[in-house]
Amino acid sequence: MPPLSTSAQAIRASVFSDLAPRLQAHLARGETLFPLHIGDTWRAPPAAARLEHALTEDPALYRYGPLGGDPALLSALARSLDATGRALPGPTPAHLLVAAGATHALFCAARAMLDAGDEVIVLAPYWPLSVGVLRAAGAVPVEVAVQPMLARDPGFDLADALAAMCTARTRAIYLITPNNPDGFVLRTDHLEAIADVARRRDLWVIADEVYADYVFAGEHRSIARLPGMAERTVTAYSLSKSHALAGLRVGYIAGPTGIIAAARKIATHTVFNVPLVLQRCATRAIEEGDGFLADARDAYREARAATVLALNGRADFVAPDGGCYVFVDLTRAIGGGTPVSLLERAIDAGVALAPGDAFGAGYERWARLCFTAVGPTDLAQGLARLVGVLDGA
Repeated sequence: MPPLSTSAQAIRASVFSDLAPRLQAHLARGETLFPLHIGDTWRAPPAAARLEHALTEDPALYRYGPLGGDPALLSALARSLDATGRALPGPTPAHLLVAAGATHALFCAARAMLDAGDEVIVLAPYWPLSVGVLRAAGAVPVEVAVQPMLARDPGFDLADALAAMCTARTRAIYLITPNNPDGFVLRTDHLEAIADVARRRDLWVIADEVYADYVFAGEHRSIARLPGMAERTVTAYSLSKSHALAGLRVGYIAGPTGIIAAARKIATHTVFNVPLVLQRCATRAIEEGDGFLADARDAYREARAATVLALNGRADFVAPDGGCYVFVDLTRAIGGGTPVSLLERAIDAGVALAPGDAFGAGYERWARLCFTAVGPTDLAQGLARLVGVLDGA
């Protein structure tokens, strides 16, 4: 076989590949598994956004759709962003690109702004697919470990940490707020530090804000709203996270019209258009208003509280400000063993966690737990089993 591309070889396989045999064996025995490793929700999407309401005899559903997004969805998204003060000020449909999930939207943005070999500063720990997206675009992710220092050390100089990793090849900074995997919400001073580095070095900023609707402590702010940042920031959102529509694969980015036009070309040459029926579901979800989001926030806040209570005193972690995860330092429970052996013991007990090494170098002894993946009853049972593992039972 001829050689593969270096970018394809550099991309990691599934986050769960090392644990896959154990997971498969556990399920093959017909045993219960609480899938706290998957970043999803147990809640059903808004009723109005479900497929049965969008499946009609409209012949447009069987034809190619508008490139870059259905006008009705683009308008709804622009109104929503403007009302919530997110992304760049005064967004219009020309500032938006609808893609096949936020992952695809981010890839289109990365290909529009980066050339092969360009470096992107990535705040760690990070969403594992982010570095894969950057590598697929030919770029080189450069990790800067900032947690748990940002949460625990008020004197940590974020601007210096970022500037120290910049080179002549640096073209962008990637951030997530609220963060995946630890739920940390970047404060205004953190965003200003990032913005200062970006402005001084003329860098793009890729702001992943897919969890912006779920903040439990502090306040979410968009870096694109800071002075001089609207013209250099692309912000990503996802209906998967906001409205429980992960299976429909509808996400979007907001940014200056120039890069959105360029990213739209990338989208056209990858998926052409997102199926119209899925976009109509997304439109209904946005137009329903804040009722679904308010109910989900209440449910997730309770799940977060139950998780924090169960883990307190048994592992080291910072209580998440937002999102749907707790990132746990398992060093005490691992003892003289290995991280994989502990996660395998958890699987044997019926609980799956995401291994920490997928979220950045230096986090090998950590694991991510998604507290929205299962409903309250299953979460309580899963946490009880995990506590047994952490206590050495």
